[in-house]
Amino acid sequence: MAYDFGSAGLGIKNPFKLEGWIRTLGGFLIAAIGLYSIFKTTTMIEHDLVTAWVYAIMGMILLVVGLRRAGRGIFYLFKFFVGRSVPSSLAFNKTPSEIDNARQEQRMKSLAYDSTTLESMLMGRKNTTFTEPMGWMGRFVHSIFPKLIFLPYPIRNILQEVVSVLATTIIAFIAFGLTYFVSSSGLAGEAGHIIIPSFSVMLLVYLVLAWRSAAAAVRIDRVKVLQSAGAAGLAKIIAFSIIFPVIIGVAYHYGSTTYGNQNIVTEVFSQAEVFSAWPSMVILLILGSLASALVLYMVVVRTKAAEPITEVSEFRENLQESVHPNEIFINIENIVLANRRYKEIPNRTYRAFEPKLIEQSQGKGSFSGELLIETQPQFNEIEQPKPFKTTRLISTIAGQVLLVLGAILFYSLADQIGIAIEYAKTLMAHPVSLRGSDSAVIARLQPVVAEISLLAVGFVSTIFLWQILTTIGRMLENFSNVFWSELQFESLLMYIKTDGTFSESKISTGMSIHDSTRSENVVVKSSITPWIVSARIVTSTFATAGSQNVEMPRYVMSMRKNDDELADIVSEIRSFLSDRENIAGFTNTADLQHAENILKVNQASRYEPQQRLTQDEQAGGLLRNEQQASDKTPLE
Repeated sequence: MAYDFGSAGLGIKNPFKLEGWIRTLGGFLIAAIGLYSIFKTTTMIEHDLVTAWVYAIMGMILLVVGLRRAGRGIFYLFKFFVGRSVPSSLAFNKTPSEIDNARQEQRMKSLAYDSTTLESMLMGRKNTTFTEPMGWMGRFVHSIFPKLIFLPYPIRNILQEVVSVLATTIIAFIAFGLTYFVSSSGLAGEAGHIIIPSFSVMLLVYLVLAWRSAAAAVRIDRVKVLQSAGAAGLAKIIAFSIIFPVIIGVAYHYGSTTYGNQNIVTEVFSQAEVFSAWPSMVILLILGSLASALVLYMVVVRTKAAEPITEVSEFRENLQESVHPNEIFINIENIVLANRRYKEIPNRTYRAFEPKLIEQSQGKGSFSGELLIETQPQFNEIEQPKPFKTTRLISTIAGQVLLVLGAILFYSLADQIGIAIEYAKTLMAHPVSLRGSDSAVIARLQPVVAEISLLAVGFVSTIFLWQILTTIGRMLENFSNVFWSELQFESLLMYIKTDGTFSESKISTGMSIHDSTRSENVVVKSSITPWIVSARIVTSTFATAGSQNVEMPRYVMSMRKNDDELADIVSEIRSFLSDRENIAGFTNTADLQHAENILKVNQASRYEPQQRLTQDEQAGGLLRNEQQASDKTPLE
């Protein structure tokens, strides 16, 4: 969403500063190794151009990777630009002033709920965030850690990945035991001495790939839902451990019967160095176990802080008020709830107040309306225990150390490739003669094969060790980043449903025949039945570095009662209803003076039969009456 600047900030600080410094240092160290490899080519280019190119290529790769990682770390150190529109809304925000941001949130799929789901959560006293796990392994993990279900999805995914890869490792060694049993029992034929070393190498490759997959599975910018963790991979490796020895045994039997007994080949390779996968597997198990222990501890500590409360406050009552239904809705939305804005940021309207008035005959009818609204979330800094912070810091540092060590091993491959090139040149300059007796040829080939196998075993061992260190380092880096990036907010979530009926009547004042000023008003009598459900909710989201730093989906973690706050809201609504004026009157002294002047004129011109006459007036009236009577006599 757009960066909406306001002088009153939200108080959200950059949570990645310490992690950013550690990542930046690790990236520069890797880049320094790459620079050293590049500078080394200047001393080698005159003696061996091919080897110099090898060092140059390795150095360029390390330099690019190191600078990229350092740049990412520096990105974490940049100013954390947080506008007044963050974090993401829970559902589509229908507030007119925020419609552009709402559409962008919808495009970025940053909305975790819809208005119907939020209404269901309030009315049903439930939290749909806590979805049940998916897949066999997911249910297994949540059975071991029951409170895991009350954590945000990224943290749940972390533990699922850790437990899944540990279970995969255990099952892989069980599969190795099955393979060893099949080979030692003679079911695989005469190829038993080949099956165990071959399967151990394949087992090592499988485990490295499994741990690499777990390390890459959890990333803040990729994780928005709960992942499924099944057991299909475990079943595959068990089946493979049984089928593999049989396939090798059949192939060995077919080869031996087809090509016969190759004694010369056997004697030539008798002194060759054979690669053993066990040292690499031991290192993988040790590092993987330590990394898993660190992650498990942080998840357990975070689990203890979870409070899955689903309580709400409720108000239901029938009110008889002389007020138009539309005025109730306008007052609630524009005054009562607007007074509860956080730092005067517009509330988030998930269901707008669009009252439906059904008018019937003779000024009667019914009405209904709904409102689902959330106040601007207020940032609450998470107070973590000191051991948790220490573990998080150790995990971040350990991840960068392993990545730097992996870069050193990658650089060492250039040395080994250089040695291999030198030996190949020597061998090409002095080729091995294949003439003479078999024993002489074997004697000349055995040192060559032993030297080549030694170089090959060293090269393969270095590759595996480099991959193991890099994999565990990335796992610690990605997993610890989740615990650095969690942000929590608190806000008011309220649902209002109002139904009722209304009827119109007239009230008139000043209706005397002598009154020249009158007020005639149409009063709407409403029978109102409001249903208000509200709660103080705690929501969790995860920050990232960059322009979308606080725009990930936000999840409801708990709903708490807010009886006092709801009582204040109801009190304000009642105060509005009681202070209503139904009769139109004067609003200023000028109008009042004009009415008084008109009243005086009326009084002056009004006939009053009960007023007393003076004696002269009475005598004048008597003579006038007698004169009128005498005038009428002749006519009679």
